[in-house]
Amino acid sequence: MFVELAYIYYIQTENYTMKSGAADEYVTETPRSRELHERATAVMPGGDTRSVTYHKPYPSYVLSASDCRIVTDDDAELIDFLNNYTQSVLRHAPPAVVKLVTDRFGRENGVGAPTEDAVILAERLVSRVPFIEQVRFGNSGAEATMNAIRTAMAYTGEETVLKIHGGYHGTHHTVEVAVEDDGREHAGIPQDVERQIATVPFNDVDALKPRFERRGDEFACFILEPLMGVAGAIPPELELLETARDLTADHEVPLIFDEVMTMRLAYGRAKERYGVTPDLTALGKFIGRRLPIEAFGGREDIMNVFHPEDGVAHHSGTFNANPATMAGGIATLDALDAVAIDQLNELGDRLRRKARTVVASHNLDITVTGDSSMFQLHRASGPVTDAESAAAETDAFAELFLEMRNRRIFITPPGIGNLSVPVDDAKINKFLAALNDSLAAIDG
Repeated sequence: MFVELAYIYYIQTENYTMKSGAADEYVTETPRSRELHERATAVMPGGDTRSVTYHKPYPSYVLSASDCRIVTDDDAELIDFLNNYTQSVLRHAPPAVVKLVTDRFGRENGVGAPTEDAVILAERLVSRVPFIEQVRFGNSGAEATMNAIRTAMAYTGEETVLKIHGGYHGTHHTVEVAVEDDGREHAGIPQDVERQIATVPFNDVDALKPRFERRGDEFACFILEPLMGVAGAIPPELELLETARDLTADHEVPLIFDEVMTMRLAYGRAKERYGVTPDLTALGKFIGRRLPIEAFGGREDIMNVFHPEDGVAHHSGTFNANPATMAGGIATLDALDAVAIDQLNELGDRLRRKARTVVASHNLDITVTGDSSMFQLHRASGPVTDAESAAAETDAFAELFLEMRNRRIFITPPGIGNLSVPVDDAKINKFLAALNDSLAAIDG
């Protein structure tokens, strides 16, 4: 059944036909994952509860992970360049952090009252990022962007949100518009939401200025990732961020940076990396050390909309600021200091530079994007500057993904990658060798 499925996949992936035997090899080497996927599809739609982990013919199931390696249920050891979509920047299962989290679990993790752990993590974030004056915690990156937008709406009294076309900010109504297409991303999102959203292309200052000239006073906020993550690891042109800051300030519109993925780029986050200060920011991923977390924060006068006595908005959740997550976040932030981030960014620069050299030696349209410790491989001729140019030949990446996976390199199905602290030159060289061999198999 599944060999047939793989065959159908590589001859019917829209307008792209796989030339190599990557799908057949994958199916042959992953019988246990095939079995688990078959069981999973009987009890979960599509076999999972997280859309991004699915890929054809079926995903590999993971048994364990440590440092920068994961072990699948098929006994394959992969070097992890996915890191749960940037979350595991420190490493998988660091012993000191695991001990702190499990010790805190042992003293109970849900008591219906605040704990010192949340105070300490909030203090860490405020001291690390000076423009964050107040912060609140929740349980996912999607919550972080949702709550940051709600904060801006409550503060301004407006309800129209400006976002980047192709920008991804999680799965809630307001942001699931103009992600891959112009309108609603999928069924289940009310049509009225489309009227709440205005969009502008990434890195297009000439398009951004008229948006504010026409509607600036109607916007509740302008939300964007300083570096577009899921849309293609696309770096910003500094003029875009500076213009966004100037226009939002002129119209008294809160500027929101979604740094759920990009907080890893610098010790002081995007302000340090790109020199632009937002009014609000959304955080998640590694600040909770492998446990569900979100944080959103910014200027005190804006965040005061949640003050329990004087505020006009409400924010709560059973697991908000649960102490085990807070303890893990404290330990992770303390370990990921400026020196560790700088070293990681240098490795990322090296990987992208050498990957471009490898790509240039093959007769294929491949573009490498990214910044610091993040990168993406695009099956496109480039340049890739926004979501539209990143989308070129997206289906064609499936073959390269499987070729890399068969060579024990784990990246995201769309080609996004990032580094974790245990990665060194030897592992980068293995990545580059796998890339070279994979491209040769496709080009063959």
